[in-house]
This record gives sequence, C-alpha cells and structure tokens, in this order.
Amino acid sequence: MADGRLDYADSKIKLDLLVDPSFDSLAVLKELDELTNRALELCRGDSRPAFRLGAVRRLLYDAGSWNDYRPFSYDMNDPQGRLLRNKLLHNYLTTRKGQCVSMPVLFLILARRLGLNVALTSAPEHLLVRYTDGQSRSYNIETTSGGHPAREEWVRQNHPITDRSIETGIYLRTLSPREGIAAMASTVVEHLYAQARFEQVISVCEIILHHHPRDVAAMLWLGSASGKLLEQFQERYARPGTAPPRESIRASKLATRNAQFFALAENLGWVPSEQE
Repeated sequence: MADGRLDYADSKIKLDLLVDPSFDSLAVLKELDELTNRALELCRGDSRPAFRLGAVRRLLYDAGSWNDYRPFSYDMNDPQGRLLRNKLLHNYLTTRKGQCVSMPVLFLILARRLGLNVALTSAPEHLLVRYTDGQSRSYNIETTSGGHPAREEWVRQNHPITDRSIETGIYLRTLSPREGIAAMASTVVEHLYAQARFEQVISVCEIILHHHPRDVAAMLWLGSASGKLLEQFQERYARPGTAPPRESIRASKLATRNAQFFALAENLGWVPSEQE
C-alpha cells in the first residue's frame, strides 16, 4: 500500500487489538470522529495552519466544554512511561492519561484530520510530532507537555541523542507514514517480549525493519530476543556437546544476531540510556 493511503488511526487500532483484543474499535473511531468535530468547531472556519494547530492543542490540553472539562495529560503515576496500557489509544481516550506513544499518536491523528502537515519523529524510547508549516519549516511538538514546540537542543538535553544518531537519521528525522506506523508497532513487540514470546518478537521486528530499516528500537528488541532464546538454549543444554546439531546451529545464529543488531544500533549512534 502506498504511503498516501496509510491511515494512522486505523493502523493504531489494529496494532492495539493485537495487544488488547477486548476493546471496542468502533467506539474508538466514533470518539475520534467526535474529537475531530470539536476541533473543527474550535477552528471557527479558520483554515490557517497555525490556528488549526492551536485548536488541536486547546482541544486536548485546555479544560473546557470541548473536552467535557477533562483535558488530556501525562500519567504522572507512570513517570517513566513503562505501563503498556498507557500506550494504547483506547485507554488514553478513556482515562485521559497517556504517555509518549499514545499522546503523540492522538495529536497526530487529529491534526492530520484538520489538514495539517504532521508526521512522527523519534527520540530514544520516545515519539514526538513533527509539524511542517507553510514555509516548509519543521518543528518538533512535545505532546506529553501541553503540545508545545520543542527545540532540538531541548530534546537532546533530555534524551541520549548523539551527533552520529542525527547524521544517520535514527532520531529526530521526519518519518514517512510507513515508518511512523512501523515505529508505533513497538507496542506490540513490547507486549510479546513481556510474555516471553521471543520468536514472535523477532518475527515482528523483522517486519518493522522491512518497512523502517532505521528503527533502532526494533534492532534492540530483536537483539535482546535473540539473546533470551540463546539463554534458553544454554539452560536446556548446560553440558557442552549435548545439544543436537540443528539446535547448535540455531544457537550460533542467535548469538550472531544478538551481537549483530546491538553493534548495528551502536554504529548508527545509539547509546544506552540510564534507564537501560
């Protein structure tokens, strides 16, 4: 499918269903339509991009009748953004509490529905919205803090972003729709990894990297999952020479992939954060 036909809302819902099949996808679409209509009402027919961008910001973050006096905000009970449920769109719409996946994705969906030139961009373990104005100037928007512009210098002060990672484009680069949706799929990978479904982690990461070859998060998940499977092999065949030849060959490949993908990430400018 061509990038122009990809839909962030539809893709996010389908990805989230892989994590939580219990939610009502039609209800999510209905709420997105309602929020879009309210944003359009706040625009009052003004088609200027800056005004429409402000309308999205007001709709989400300023308490008023447009959001039933329940503005959206970061879940401060999950300051590191570790709770998987906070990355799911339906949970964010219900609780109005999100983090650095659900918050930029909702902002992006609504802004695009208002005709704005927006995309996703990434930082380590973080997504931002990238807005391009009528003069082709691009700005990072930090949706976890009121939806305001975030200078690149500020983002780099708050995340381990090397000069090399900027040069190679793994961080703070405008992502195509295909790349952005692939980046959103990290939630599925995290879900599978937490369930120790490491073979599936590898399979999903391979799909992500097919569509987004510079997705360093997928590289790290793939390398980590390979390491976990290698650990299982070593536990199963603790005594040297007891593993069947096929299993030994597989273990060798896992060891290679574990080293390969961490080395690739480091070569592209990734460095471990304090959290990692």
